[in-house]
Amino acid sequence: MLLLSSHANAQKLNVGITFQYHVLKQVKVDSDIIKGAYSYSQYYVKDNRWKFFSAGQSIVIGTVLQLDYKRFYATIEPSYNLNTYNYVVEYPVEPDRNERINFQPLLFQVDVPFYLGFQFKSSTFVRYSFFAGGVAVIPYFISYQLRSRLADNPQYDYFHSGDMRNILYDTEPYFNTLLGFGLHFASLGKIDLRYQHRIGSPGDVYAVTFNTVGAAVTYYLPLDLKRKKIYYED
Repeated sequence: MLLLSSHANAQKLNVGITFQYHVLKQVKVDSDIIKGAYSYSQYYVKDNRWKFFSAGQSIVIGTVLQLDYKRFYATIEPSYNLNTYNYVVEYPVEPDRNERINFQPLLFQVDVPFYLGFQFKSSTFVRYSFFAGGVAVIPYFISYQLRSRLADNPQYDYFHSGDMRNILYDTEPYFNTLLGFGLHFASLGKIDLRYQHRIGSPGDVYAVTFNTVGAAVTYYLPLDLKRKKIYYED
């Protein structure tokens, strides 16, 4: 049995909901050429830049459990994530012309961010904080498609929408590192900006880097959990 108790207003458990929107992403493949997973076509890597919206988006909805102790806090956020990527490569169709191909995987996944933070008091109502931790990611459904810039594409039969499997995505759980800055509004909630970096690559052939920046809004439910004992039983 684990016992957690509050002491002299120094400790408080907040329960709430969170909404996150990630629109700034970078997908970087450390190679000049990618060999397709199914069609065995060869694609040229041309664009590994950071992008707003055009590199994909993530919409996250979840719950929040946050334990405050003086200026420190520990948080866990079990969440559902609708995660998309849009990665552009080029395919040679003529000796002096390449065709731009957009691979667009769509992933439904469970995210479990967990992090520790330290709060700085700026007023009686607003506080700001820095936090760091990780995110456990568990994909459970993957859909994928591709698009060509050419409406009438004689080479389309040589592509496969799953050619980026084990390059941009796979079905295995993984971890992200997490860093963030937050603004806390009394006991109402918080707004934060967070950065995530994936640890490792989806496959073994190519080294792929995933970076994401997004914003989160958290609302704490009006529950008075101060000065109460909370029991967890096996």
